[in-house]
Amino acid sequence: MDLPNLNWGSVADWASAAGSVLASGVALYLAADANRLKASVDCSVKDMVDGTTVTRVVSIMVTNTGGRQFKVSGIWMRYGLPFKRNWGFIKMDRPTSFADRLFLPLNDGDQTHFGFPIEGEQNWVFTIREEMRNALDVATFRIAIRFTNGQSRVVKPDRSFRRMLKDSIKGRKAKAVGPAISEAK
Repeated sequence: MDLPNLNWGSVADWASAAGSVLASGVALYLAADANRLKASVDCSVKDMVDGTTVTRVVSIMVTNTGGRQFKVSGIWMRYGLPFKRNWGFIKMDRPTSFADRLFLPLNDGDQTHFGFPIEGEQNWVFTIREEMRNALDVATFRIAIRFTNGQSRVVKPDRSFRRMLKDSIKGRKAKAVGPAISEAK
């Protein structure tokens, strides 16, 4: 390569073109990022204290961590392998002492809480505890939070929730095996 005879004008043209392409790519990324919702979602088992009573609930906490306002429009759940996936919509008719209402506007830093009692009510927590068949169902269980602008967040529940599901599977298996062992004696 003969450096003294190199046409430096063409190198500058290529460098300018690469810089322009890179700048437009950064601009597109920043524009898309500005429209993206930023929210943190936590799904866990918690104890809610209401006066003198303590109630164990499955808690779904949604926090707006970005600058754009949004509303939670629905909560979905799914589990199972892709070719045999089970899914469902978590129905919430009205706000309760444990849960806020849907479509509550959330600004930067605002939180909304959806709590569902574990014992004593026929809700999705009771149903999902009865439907879980094995550890694979528990491992693939996800909660999807849908927002009013069409975006969603899919989260894996924390360890306390997964442990509760595994314990319910073990309890059902123990009940199924229990009478057969006692009858054999």
